[in-house]
Amino acid sequence: MSTQRVPPLARSLASLSLAAGLVLFGGCDEGQQEDDHHGDNHETEVLTTVRLTFTPQGGGDQATATFIDPDGDGGMSGSAESIVLAVDVTYDLQLEFFNELEDPVEDVTLEIEEEAEEHLTLIGGSAVEGPATAANPDALVVHAYADTEQDYGPNAVDEDLPVGLVNTITTQTMGSGTFTVMLRHLPELNGLPQKRADLPSVWASGEALPGEVDVDVEFQLRVQ
Repeated sequence: MSTQRVPPLARSLASLSLAAGLVLFGGCDEGQQEDDHHGDNHETEVLTTVRLTFTPQGGGDQATATFIDPDGDGGMSGSAESIVLAVDVTYDLQLEFFNELEDPVEDVTLEIEEEAEEHLTLIGGSAVEGPATAANPDALVVHAYADTEQDYGPNAVDEDLPVGLVNTITTQTMGSGTFTVMLRHLPELNGLPQKRADLPSVWASGEALPGEVDVDVEFQLRVQ
């Protein structure tokens, strides 16, 4: 749209941020720069599209919301559709990432799955309570991870941590607020993993995270 082993594809996604209707781009953050200085020079890749698909458990109509930045890191700003969910429903949430500037369209989700030990999705916003948020008595939805690295292949290290391509979202009250999706790239730094089990709580506390931001998108969420 800088965790464990050297990526099988030596490249990372382009940094992407949506806030107040604006998209900001960057090559890599300080952590990635430090990593590059130690010989892991990751080529960035353009990411244009983030798609969220909410499927009700037990059946019912899917809800989708898509962020699109049609020219990648060009001059045009991206836009995000609103998320509309029903109250008192538990949804399976699938996240997908694409580069639609390629022909055919490149499904970057496949690369994230291949590099599962180097990626983590963090979900937050004013409407959310979950592993990556502080306690939120006003939350409209509760988030939980529903995948781990071993869903996409064997672990190169002992811990089997969440990735966040598959999640569970439970709506609990009607209202509106923000729903943010941040994808971080966390390759090894100086031979040590950067992805850790405590990173969601670290982000919730407002502390700086290791790695680099691949995607940071804000959606408007309405539960009705």
